[in-house]
Amino acid sequence: MNFEDKLKEEIKKNPGDPMNYYYLAKEIMKKPLKDIESLTIIENLFKKSLELGPHLWAPKIMLGELLYKMGRFNEAEPYFKETLNKKVPNSSSIKEYLAKCVSKNSNPGGTFHENTRRDSLYLFENNVREFIRILLETNHGEDWWRKGVPPKVRAKCASRREEGLDEEREADLLFFADFYDYRIIIESNKTIFSSYIDTKDWCKKLEDMEPIRNAIAHNRPLKNAPVRVKDYHASFQKIIEKVKGRFE
Repeated sequence: MNFEDKLKEEIKKNPGDPMNYYYLAKEIMKKPLKDIESLTIIENLFKKSLELGPHLWAPKIMLGELLYKMGRFNEAEPYFKETLNKKVPNSSSIKEYLAKCVSKNSNPGGTFHENTRRDSLYLFENNVREFIRILLETNHGEDWWRKGVPPKVRAKCASRREEGLDEEREADLLFFADFYDYRIIIESNKTIFSSYIDTKDWCKKLEDMEPIRNAIAHNRPLKNAPVRVKDYHASFQKIIEKVKGRFE
């Protein structure tokens, strides 16, 4: 009897255990797509797990990822938001998925989407990561992480990934950087980035942004925050579009 069959037997014996439905859904997801009878089966297993255990965060993350990969961005977004806001505020992969969902749900006509300050933060950070990655890859090739990122930042990101969620052990190390780290990377590669941004100005903005990021992540008030998150996002959106237009 394989692991999938064992989980099905466990569900028959104990249908009230939410984790068995979660583990079964994850096990089925490991199969090649051609061998999966229906993605709806996986979706329903995650939903059953949450019905029995609404406090659980792991099924919310996996259900959000499944819905995102199915192109159902509006449905996926709330699962990422709830998990990030209440359970795992420092999860790098969830922030990435949430930023992508918010971006996909933006106005299709190309006009700036009126996001909340929290959404704007996720979008802004996602753009900064893309900006760094594109330009370092362009200038350093496949070994951009070692050649373009200072050793202390690389070590910090590796440590954060090791201490993170099991589901994030294979995630890109850049996802574990914070705004202070982005500033250091840019300052260490001024000749590369200065063609696209005022490095001194944006490094100052990135440093100012980290306390705001922490406040938003932990739901602390931002009434007197000196940083206009939406303005930063709108300004940097134009920069990343210029870079993508040239290199992608």
